Amino acid sequence: VSVFAGGEWVDKQADLQTCDLTSTLEPLTCTLPTSGGGTYTITAIVTDETGRQSRTELTRWVSGEQVLPTRAVEQETLTLVPDQVEYAPGDTAQLLVQAPFATGHGTATTARAGHILTTMTFDVVDGSAVLAVPVADTDIPGIDLTIEVVGSAPRSGDDGSVSADAPARPAYATGTIRLDVSIATRTLTVAAVPQADTVLPGGATQVDVTVTDHAGAPVAGSELAVVVVDEAVLALTGRQLDDPLATFYADLPSYLSTQYGRSTIVLADPTVNTNQNQDNSTAATTGDTTAAATADTTPVAEAGGALDTAATPSIAAGDSKSSTTGQATTAIDVRTNFDALAVFEPSVLTDAAGHATIAVPLPDNLTRYRVMVVAVADADHFGSAEANITARLPLMVRPSAPRFANFGDTFELPVVVQNQTDSAMDVDVVLQTDNLVPTGDLVLGNADPADPAAAGATGAGQRVTVPANDRVEVRFPVSAAQAGTARFRVAVADSTAGSEAADAATVELPVYTPATAEAFATYGVIDDGSTLQPVATPTGVIPQFGGLDITTSSTSLQALTDAVLYIADYPYRSSDAMASRILAIASLRGVLGAFDAPGLPSPDELDQTVVDDIAGLVALQNGDGGFAYWQLGKPSDPYNTIQATHALVVAKAGGFDVPQSAIDSALGFLADIEQHIPVEYGQDASDTLSAYALNVRMLAGDRDPAKADTLFDSRRAALPLDAIAWLW
Repeated sequence: VSVFAGGEWVDKQADLQTCDLTSTLEPLTCTLPTSGGGTYTITAIVTDETGRQSRTELTRWVSGEQVLPTRAVEQETLTLVPDQVEYAPGDTAQLLVQAPFATGHGTATTARAGHILTTMTFDVVDGSAVLAVPVADTDIPGIDLTIEVVGSAPRSGDDGSVSADAPARPAYATGTIRLDVSIATRTLTVAAVPQADTVLPGGATQVDVTVTDHAGAPVAGSELAVVVVDEAVLALTGRQLDDPLATFYADLPSYLSTQYGRSTIVLADPTVNTNQNQDNSTAATTGDTTAAATADTTPVAEAGGALDTAATPSIAAGDSKSSTTGQATTAIDVRTNFDALAVFEPSVLTDAAGHATIAVPLPDNLTRYRVMVVAVADADHFGSAEANITARLPLMVRPSAPRFANFGDTFELPVVVQNQTDSAMDVDVVLQTDNLVPTGDLVLGNADPADPAAAGATGAGQRVTVPANDRVEVRFPVSAAQAGTARFRVAVADSTAGSEAADAATVELPVYTPATAEAFATYGVIDDGSTLQPVATPTGVIPQFGGLDITTSSTSLQALTDAVLYIADYPYRSSDAMASRILAIASLRGVLGAFDAPGLPSPDELDQTVVDDIAGLVALQNGDGGFAYWQLGKPSDPYNTIQATHALVVAKAGGFDVPQSAIDSALGFLADIEQHIPVEYGQDASDTLSAYALNVRMLAGDRDPAKADTLFDSRRAALPLDAIAWLW
């Protein structure tokens, strides 16, 4: 139990239980009976034969009617019961407060987002009180109440029994509750009604929007945001219109933090109080209760809680087609505008009748559009509504082109013809292309390959029968003629005389060049003034693209230009990257200065790169002489350290200023490299690193032939080739 002694709280043992065991190969069980409820600490101490100990503790809560005695004033809990589930502005909430003691004085505080709104006081009689809490319009969407009651309760002895002769002890209890306030008065009823549910693609309609308040009265001057979007695009992400009321009237915490000092009160031993005069006891009790009641009934609101309040085909649109029945030509409108967004009107105002009309010009998609409307009035009233508009034709064509093609590709271009009427149609399907060449036989989705009428169908047109309220797929075999952009138009029309059912759509797709470059190099020595170099004609060449480039150079530097440029421009400054650049530039320093290779930095610029990398490596060197990958203080990597040391040695031999202390420290790491190689590297990697370290030490003048002989003799034929190369 916790007691207050010497100016501080200390834990004092109570109900001590012990259990002595001698360990065996199997787990042992220790049974510890508990005499009362409370918190128990279980400590296990294990001692071996030499006297060494190991200690483990765990804490467990034990429930029970009798709790171990305590001298503290415990915080108790109030029971709060509202008379309704939800309240409307103007109501008065009746809140029943039940305290765990008979009498007391209480304080009720309302708060929101870190601000205390109201406080009220009340008295508890016979263990309960009823609070009347007025509900205002500003309380939407809810009231957060924090309630504290202070009073007194009978004092109990250490055995848990009530001491009738002892003065009452201080007591306090707390509770919190949220009273929900209806947002109905802030709700706008929005009705969005399209004037036409079904519209031709590319056509237009209007949407009538009416806004009323919670009482049904029209709301003038309400501001509307209207969006009309292709339903198919919204379905890709499952996008739904957010409820503005849920957004603007989301539940916010009160951010009210209350500190209570009564838990620091230490009660006197009740057996001592019973020996005092009853009058003195009564006076002490009264003073104790008063002090407790006035000590800290004012809550403290912590800082924070602010509300955190996105070239077309040669036949142009409108050109005519002729059916095989000889009827007069009829223009077919070509659908080209496939935008997903039909309308975005962020600010539309309602008139005095709460009404607004929004024009809706539709793109050429054959789809269903979702109409979404969000309304706001007086900055605190919100509502939303949705509706649908369908764009359709009696006869529709839906091309399904690939996203791209490569030059020379041959593929089937699928086209779906859909009949939206209750009668079958004989439909003419025509394909017109630019940079796509129709090839082979047409593949008809509903044609029987054994039918002689369908077997020889070729060209860019075909007549198919589409059943009522059904669809048919037609495939046009095509090939990509040239790289660039391929465009095609598909038109369909009912071949019945006098019918105006028709549709057309255009699509374009990129055609890429699939050619890749191949490079070959031949090296040799010219001893007698000239040489003959045969060049074979490449195979698989696409005549429309590419070419043959032949480049000669008097040195192999030409072939190294790209590699040197890559190293010089490498942006990352890791230890291995800087070491690689130092080794490359320092090794080729004389050659790079003797030849004017196009694109290379000047010799001075390359020298400065080496100087910067030397400084960067030295800055990355750890105290053990090794080098980390990226950051000083990280574990030294064995390979990076060998390579970095190699680079510093080569740079110093090439005339660059390298601190000798850095080289010496790194050589010390290399002399004991085996101790730094992780075991998961394996034997081959370990042998190679050891050989590489011996080679770098030799270059620096730190020869170790005995270690080299030992490595070679111990492994011999098992040595990897790269390790043998370093030892050679």
